[in-house]
Amino acid sequence: MTALALQSDRPVIRRSLAESLLACTQFVMDDGEQLAFGTAIHAFIAAYTLLCKSSGEETRFTDVGRLAAEAWSRTEGLDQGRWPEFMALCEHFAETHPAELSTLMHVEHTLTHDVGWALLTCTVDRMDRTDFGDPDEAPRSIQISDWKSERGELNHEFQGRWYSQMAFLSFPSVMDIVFAVHALRDWFKPDPLIFHRGELDLWWRATLDGLQARLATPNAAPIGGPACASCAKRYECPKAIAVARLIPENDEQATEILQDRLRMAEGVSVIDDALKLYFADRPQLVAAGHEVGFLQTREPSFKVTAPASKLLKWVRKKRMDMDAMLKAVSITNRGVQEDLIKAGLAVREFNPAEYKIRKHLSARKNATEVEDASD
Repeated sequence: MTALALQSDRPVIRRSLAESLLACTQFVMDDGEQLAFGTAIHAFIAAYTLLCKSSGEETRFTDVGRLAAEAWSRTEGLDQGRWPEFMALCEHFAETHPAELSTLMHVEHTLTHDVGWALLTCTVDRMDRTDFGDPDEAPRSIQISDWKSERGELNHEFQGRWYSQMAFLSFPSVMDIVFAVHALRDWFKPDPLIFHRGELDLWWRATLDGLQARLATPNAAPIGGPACASCAKRYECPKAIAVARLIPENDEQATEILQDRLRMAEGVSVIDDALKLYFADRPQLVAAGHEVGFLQTREPSFKVTAPASKLLKWVRKKRMDMDAMLKAVSITNRGVQEDLIKAGLAVREFNPAEYKIRKHLSARKNATEVEDASD
């Protein structure tokens, strides 16, 4: 188990470890190259922000190269081929993120909470005061900012709750917290999470109860699930989910997996062409829980058959919005569709059969779906 032992033999549990242990007690953090890259980025951002704070300046572009090089050289486990990418990301951060010193409270600030059986901890990338109050008075509202260097749209709900509750416990005066994830590559901008004092208490008790129970049973069987992707045991664990086992460790493995994927995709295309020729003069087949052949749509499609001149008269008679009805979009309102059919301006018919493979529905299930669609 990845937890640092204190002299009192109590484990130190970081947020990332807590989230993964709740999913599987056998989790071991994978200290791979991707984690090292993120560590180097965070080291640069912290050093850059603190330099701006000490100099009282919002930007320090001339120091970006030096600070980035120092952060890179101090970080172990880096893929040295990613140096250009690292430098570009550091420069992009400095160009797009002024220090905003007027609200800054802390940078790389570690929060801890002693629960008796463990010491809980997390490190906040940046903390700002957002209540515009007197700087000499304790803050009532704060924002926790977390920098993310990855490209994916990941779920940060647990992290937002953990960091916010730890802040509530550390700052008794704080009543409201905004947890904001900042994607440094600008691939996505997730909505911030907003929490008020007290609303996380029940979740916190349930989380700590679960975590204590996991720590009390360290030899429990592994559980395949969300923790697998970042677990060092994912290639050898019999319970690891298939996706986790397939995650490449470097560009060479990624290239090999991509080539396999392209070969499989080409194979699927060849199989489809062969089945399409086979079923060209044969009825559809139900096999392996699927229908294959030239299949019609299960429900008739709605089609307007009237010319625009007749449709225009009908719209005026119904006192409907002409622009909304006549613009080049499909009419999706079921009631309007039925009115147009009754007026003889539209029909509902099956599309021509075309070759496809789809999951087979039993006669009873298919009838139920049709009945539901007609309600």
